[in-house]
Amino acid sequence: MVNSFIAWYLFLAGMGGGAFLIGAVVDIALRFSDSERLARIGAVTDGGLILGPAVVVLGAVFLLADLGSPERAFQVFFTPSASLLTIGSWAIAVFCACSVAALLVGGMVETTVSRVAEAVLHGLATLAACCVILYSGIYLSTFPTVPFLHTPVVPVLFVASALSTGMALLMIFGFVIRDHEDVLEGMADCARMDLALIAVEVVSLCAFLWLSFGSSSQAADSAYALLFGEQAGLLWLGVVAVGMAAPVVLEAAHLRGADPFVLAIGAGCVSVGGLCLRYALLLAAVRYSAVDMSAVAFWG
Repeated sequence: MVNSFIAWYLFLAGMGGGAFLIGAVVDIALRFSDSERLARIGAVTDGGLILGPAVVVLGAVFLLADLGSPERAFQVFFTPSASLLTIGSWAIAVFCACSVAALLVGGMVETTVSRVAEAVLHGLATLAACCVILYSGIYLSTFPTVPFLHTPVVPVLFVASALSTGMALLMIFGFVIRDHEDVLEGMADCARMDLALIAVEVVSLCAFLWLSFGSSSQAADSAYALLFGEQAGLLWLGVVAVGMAAPVVLEAAHLRGADPFVLAIGAGCVSVGGLCLRYALLLAAVRYSAVDMSAVAFWG
């Protein structure tokens, strides 16, 4: 079963992993390029190297709250079988450990050893961040008894949302430090990137719903509930209006010269939409018994 703890975990882990991955990719690119545009973007995305791990740790707190006790958490880590749950848990642990260690080593006196150690730790953290943002969508899509989510489009949708909410976190960070050199120009470039990520998210969501209606009757029922039933408010108001339409309008307005505060509001809307998306999908999904296909609790 899933609940609010899981929804918050999926949201925070995706946002934190996405923010770190964006920051790490830009940081790695800057090590091999002296592009002025990349440097401007890096002035904003460097925040993901610190904020990303912090947000993922917060998400892990919600995951631990769902498990209910430290003993169950240790059981997940040390279960003999290499399940997706175990892999995902280790990915979070490796990501948090390596990202924090890379920051600590990077702050030490620079030597050849420290540079190599920092690069290795940074690379491991980046790979682990990829696993963190991929894991939740893949995990949810592997259950045949939850037909609505049992589609390869779900991981694509979750990755697009993770990167978009991660970029939103970085733009809010940029707004806070907007008086620093190159930050305002970097925020504009980040807004352009976020518009592209939102477009991917919109296409992924449309493809997901279209495939759901063309799939089993159980998946179609969930899609109908999401579009026109009990969860329609979360979808249309929370995801589409607040999480997609409003940010596009506000970020486009910023690119045309509006105050940076407008961009920060748009980034906040993206974050709200990302949380609503996870709630909407989990609430609309129904789990069925593998024996007689009778509906059983999935949210609760």
